[in-house]
Amino acid sequence: MCVADGSAGYKDLTVVVPVRYVNARGSIRVFYAMAKIVTPGKPDRWTVAVGAFGEAGVQAPDLKFLSGLWAGGNVTGMQFYSFDNEQEARDFPRRYAEERAKQALRHHPLVAPLLNVPFLGDKLKDLLGGQGLPESDRDSVEAGPAGGLNPKLKLGGLDASAATRLWSLSGVQRDKDGNWILNMRDRVLSDPTLTFDLSKLPKQVTQRGAEAVLKELELAGKAKLGPEFQIPDKLRDYINRSLAKGVKIGATVELIGQNEYQFMLDSSGKPVKFTRNLTTSWTLRGRGNVTLDGKGKVEVPVTRQIPLDGGRQVSTSSLDLSDPTHRNAAIALFASGMLTKQTGAGSVAAQFTPAGAIMDNLLRTRGTMTRLTYDEGVSGLSAGLENVGKTGGAIRYDGENSQTTLTKAEIWQDGMGWVPWDDCHR
Repeated sequence: MCVADGSAGYKDLTVVVPVRYVNARGSIRVFYAMAKIVTPGKPDRWTVAVGAFGEAGVQAPDLKFLSGLWAGGNVTGMQFYSFDNEQEARDFPRRYAEERAKQALRHHPLVAPLLNVPFLGDKLKDLLGGQGLPESDRDSVEAGPAGGLNPKLKLGGLDASAATRLWSLSGVQRDKDGNWILNMRDRVLSDPTLTFDLSKLPKQVTQRGAEAVLKELELAGKAKLGPEFQIPDKLRDYINRSLAKGVKIGATVELIGQNEYQFMLDSSGKPVKFTRNLTTSWTLRGRGNVTLDGKGKVEVPVTRQIPLDGGRQVSTSSLDLSDPTHRNAAIALFASGMLTKQTGAGSVAAQFTPAGAIMDNLLRTRGTMTRLTYDEGVSGLSAGLENVGKTGGAIRYDGENSQTTLTKAEIWQDGMGWVPWDDCHR
């Protein structure tokens, strides 16, 4: 089985609430991922994963060179669906969101009693009815520690930062046939960013830039609302002040690394297969950041990221566990990961133990190893309120969309190394 081209997206809302000595931090994210699945001898199909996670923790007040230092926990739930039709798969995330919203409203304590009211109840049932959702192929839940930090450095008009987030999760998956997967996943995401504050340029340059932006906004308004449209003087002054103080341009390189173990059992509990997935990716994005002129110390940053370049590599290694030697090695590695999970990186730490070395050798000589390389583009938009309260509260929205295109597929042959995997390209 080969994962060909795909797409994904997420929406994330984070709230940091000031308390006496530290800040309370909570985050909710909803996301989806779609991929084309190529299997030799079978028709192509498409899979869609939809899910959400919740995070909670405590965050330290910002320091001069470090902000956003937090630690807490994460709980993630996912459902996996498959389709024979690509368009049906592309439409499914929207359909899934609509159906879940209708389900939530039908069970809301203010709405549920109204469903039994004559006439009104029938109308509400029609409005909140739907086609329902197909049976999921697989459901997943996982939990574990999470944390993050954002080191910063400011040199004149240059701002450098590297917002970083870490997860170490363990969980279980169950498919519709009753089979089980025990999984262990460690993931790190870092966004090294360099921006330049345009207010450090000569004043005449920033004034011309502000006037150019205002002119474009006014032309757009006239085109939609008629020739009499004009930007009010107060709004013009507000935009001039905001642009003069808070416009930054630059670039972000997003780096992602993930190591995952999966221990698969059939419906009777018999070990079937062990899989290791190693994912690395990078994306380069142009970045424009506008901090609107807020009241007092409150900042209102709005950031737009434009995709420039990127790549992703996914290495998958699997081993059949019908052989007792393979089974014992997989159990030893999984147990080692659970013992080292207290370090905050269970599967990564286990990879450097004797159990990890034994499994690597078995995967190369007796397992199946594939390596897929993709071109990747990611763009996003974020906005929020910063520096709320004495210890730096905040509310932030982040959204991203990505597209991956398969460019190279390889399979490992012992004694020959990596060779082209022709069956993956179709």
